Amino acid sequence: MRRAIVAVVAGLLVLTGCDRSEGPGKTPASAFHHQLSADVSGEYRPVGEGAGVWRVDSLFIGQAEAFQAWEAGGRSAPPLILTLTGPSGTSRVTPDAYDVTDDNLRFSGRAANGEKVTVQARLDQGALATARRNLGDQTPVITGSASVAGQRIPLSLGRWGGD
Repeated sequence: MRRAIVAVVAGLLVLTGCDRSEGPGKTPASAFHHQLSADVSGEYRPVGEGAGVWRVDSLFIGQAEAFQAWEAGGRSAPPLILTLTGPSGTSRVTPDAYDVTDDNLRFSGRAANGEKVTVQARLDQGALATARRNLGDQTPVITGSASVAGQRIPLSLGRWGGD
């Protein structure tokens, strides 16, 4: 009888661990995934001017350690930060979920006003290598779209080398 109780308790603990949620938004840890063989970290800014109610100001991508810490439950330094300007001003969007690979980036979060924000984009490794060699190069490295409050925002971001 004692073995049966121990087995049931152990099984419940395993199931509870599988359903564990992280952080204030109660997002399951499995909502975060990265698989990067190269360093894509840096700040990316628009190539050209944006138009519309919402505008992407920048996208920050952290180093591998930031992704690993976030996926392990640490929430002090987000590995992705999308900065938007909209009707209510500037908003920093941190991830509710992401999937980042060498070639693709999918990311979702919430703007300051609570609006859902999603990003689906392609990372061009060749353009990134060129941008690193040629500081200030305006070659688009990340292309795709963001969506805020149902509005699609085309993305064409170059790696920013600083002022």
